[in-house]
Amino acid sequence: MSIRKRTGKILALVSPVFLLAAGCSTTHTGSADTSGPVAMTVTPPAIPSPPPNQIAKPPVTIAKSAAGTALPPSSTLSVAPKPLEKPFFMRVPDDPSIEWYDTYFQTVARNHFALWLSRSTEYLPMMKSVFREEGLPEDLVYLSLIESGFSPRAYSYSRAAGLWQFMRGTGRKYGLRINAWIDQRRDPVLSTRAAAKYLKDLYTEFHSWSLALAAYNAGEGKVANAVADTGTKDYWEIRNSNTLSNETKDYVPKFLAAVRIAKDPSRYGFNNIDYRSPLETETATLQHPAEIRVLAKAAGVSIRKFREMNPEFTRWATPPHMAPISLNIPMGKKEDFLANISRLPHMSRRDLYADVDGGVHTIRPGESLWTIARRYHVSMQALMNANGLSSSSVIHTGKRINIPVSSYASNRYRHVRGHGGSGHWMRHRIRRGESLFALAKRFRTTISAIRSKNHLFGRTYLREGQMIMVPAR
Repeated sequence: MSIRKRTGKILALVSPVFLLAAGCSTTHTGSADTSGPVAMTVTPPAIPSPPPNQIAKPPVTIAKSAAGTALPPSSTLSVAPKPLEKPFFMRVPDDPSIEWYDTYFQTVARNHFALWLSRSTEYLPMMKSVFREEGLPEDLVYLSLIESGFSPRAYSYSRAAGLWQFMRGTGRKYGLRINAWIDQRRDPVLSTRAAAKYLKDLYTEFHSWSLALAAYNAGEGKVANAVADTGTKDYWEIRNSNTLSNETKDYVPKFLAAVRIAKDPSRYGFNNIDYRSPLETETATLQHPAEIRVLAKAAGVSIRKFREMNPEFTRWATPPHMAPISLNIPMGKKEDFLANISRLPHMSRRDLYADVDGGVHTIRPGESLWTIARRYHVSMQALMNANGLSSSSVIHTGKRINIPVSSYASNRYRHVRGHGGSGHWMRHRIRRGESLFALAKRFRTTISAIRSKNHLFGRTYLREGQMIMVPAR
């Protein structure tokens, strides 16, 4: 069978579930509607990327009148492609791969592309505003379409995340915080600002938007090596060599096809799209850690809505030892939000973590989730939610897990007030020769109160330099 016959069947064989950039982006599976841990998106199979010189253009049947003249086209596939605008590309050749992706997005990927278009209006106004401020061409915002389908929760097998599919190293390089509690690659505003700066740096390095986009996909080093090996800075000439992967070779054609359709969707048959409302938020700065449910209540929105505005928070609270932290709240609610936060009880704003080590417990030999939950008087479910675990998870000696305060704090504070003190405790560093008896006498409390406050059970030996909680005098 000839190459033309084999490749002519590509569209019929491709699965409709796909990924636009292999190893870089995903489709969205929905937002979390609780204050528990957020599950990461599962990456679907990759979009096909056949060599352009082996792709036969899809046949178009041209109807003719009795006189032999061609009739106007009557289907989406027979629409003449709209000429590509060239606001920032020096040269866009008549490459068959661009037309191939045009057809692919209109046929096999039609449902997915329609979903991405519906999401686009939620973020495009904000993205275009940021890119204008950074002095970048506005059409570059459609890079998010082929990277993530405009989904801030998109997560790839290569561990790229967010609207712009940043890897951890690149995200941190451009100021995004990433740890077990927060992943600002998912923050729509902060990640867009970081993407704009990254694209600007790439253009400064290569002086070509085509090469800058290729470097965004493959990395600066690979594109720089390709330029050195071929001796040219023309992306379309480099594309004909073997210095770039097939994915990177098709990245710019894929982007151009997506831009062409996204800017004029009705021309390509994308009608009756249920577009989402634009994201209307403003940034507020939080000076102390707080639970997500508390922040949602202070902002006057549901937990689900707050998480939609702040997909960067991956657990039930903001990071315990990271302040200040920025978050997105509804437009016009900043003053009310800050006022509500300031009126909350002290414990709701700051006292989120249970023990003297900032809410972190180091697993000891023989311990299980059940024994740890019992020790700290929290439920098993709360403990698993706080650490992204399930009932079948295996814990290992020496690992550190977080202890939530949701159900424990009330018991702890009730116990403290019951001993006749002021209800306030402070940290104390153990000195040489000190014992529980000496501390109880010095701080006018009982040994059992100190034991309970610091979770000291059985035979406990105090170590010089150890930090424990004692009543404030």
